[in-house]
Amino acid sequence: MFSTLRRILSNEEPFSEICEGVYVGGWPSCLDQFPPKNPAIIDCTCEFPRKSEFSKNGYLCIPTWDTRSPQPSEVESAVKWACRKRSQGVPVFIHCAYGHGRSVAVTCALLVALGVVDNWKDAEKLIQKRRPYIRMNSLHRTALEEWAKHRLSPLRGKVGTDVSSVIMSNSLGNK
Repeated sequence: MFSTLRRILSNEEPFSEICEGVYVGGWPSCLDQFPPKNPAIIDCTCEFPRKSEFSKNGYLCIPTWDTRSPQPSEVESAVKWACRKRSQGVPVFIHCAYGHGRSVAVTCALLVALGVVDNWKDAEKLIQKRRPYIRMNSLHRTALEEWAKHRLSPLRGKVGTDVSSVIMSNSLGNK
């Protein structure tokens, strides 16, 4: 109830399209707060109920408490999953309670992996332009720094490369 009231009073849209087929937003309490084209869902909450009617194209939960951040390995798992969905032409909706913190951190990493931006800081700026009320905290930024240092997702321009070839490439000194 509080979340719905807060969203109404803020005049913020329930979700924002950041780039083609990638949406970030708050927890959808009903179908009209849902992005178009039946997207796959990455749910970054653990405090809201799961709604099976929303997950026709796939559902991944990275249960994270409000103001906390997903771990870098969880960010990596979400990025791989979302990249697979995007390669199949399925849109992806990443949400947390309001679409300001946890979901933004995961979206930053996804934008880097998709080659939309060069780094998570540029991704944050892009998201801020489309969803002005975002506010990642130091835990989100630290997790993204760690993810960026150790990520296994395909490198920009190598979206078709699988993880094992990226690991092999990196072990051979090719970065």
